[in-house]
Amino acid sequence: MSVLNIPVNFNSPFDDESTANDISDSGDTIRRLQDEISVLKTKLLHVEQKADADPLVPIYNRRALMREIGRAQVLMSRYDILCSVIFFDLNGFKNINDKFGHSIGDDLLIKIGETLKSTVRDCDMVARIGGDEFAVLLFKTNLAEAKAKAASLACRIAEQNIDMAGEKISVSSAWGVSPCYPDDTAKQILHRADRAMYDAKHQR
Repeated sequence: MSVLNIPVNFNSPFDDESTANDISDSGDTIRRLQDEISVLKTKLLHVEQKADADPLVPIYNRRALMREIGRAQVLMSRYDILCSVIFFDLNGFKNINDKFGHSIGDDLLIKIGETLKSTVRDCDMVARIGGDEFAVLLFKTNLAEAKAKAASLACRIAEQNIDMAGEKISVSSAWGVSPCYPDDTAKQILHRADRAMYDAKHQR
């Protein structure tokens, strides 16, 4: 058919088999790309989680702790909600490694880390920040509340033990607390808690 001698094709483009195939192929390509993006996101999440995890104890590491302290400071700055950090140091832990071996020491560290994690709220954070040093970040917790919680956690740490040939191997801890003031750096906050722990240990 023609209009003014100009050929006119009234067929829909979807009637063209090749065009329909092209559209079908495009849909398959989009679905395949979406699947690949989903896989990449899962892998990225796994890498991020691994980067935040302590290599021995199933808790967070120092890197993750410092980031979350920053988040706690934002809460204080925006909503006037105070958060606090507890710094724990295990007393005489080196002697345990020297006397019983690093395997026993590692088992004790794992047990202590798991105990700390199970004894705080889901919104709080437990991290291993050194060989025998742990930190607990308490959200919505003032200084007095953090000190009370630290004393309770120290008792739980002392209760943990490893049985070796009938001998109960355990360790006590010293602790210090610091508020997460927004004007400080995360490093300053952790250092203040560390210093409070050091002062408490040497006042005994």
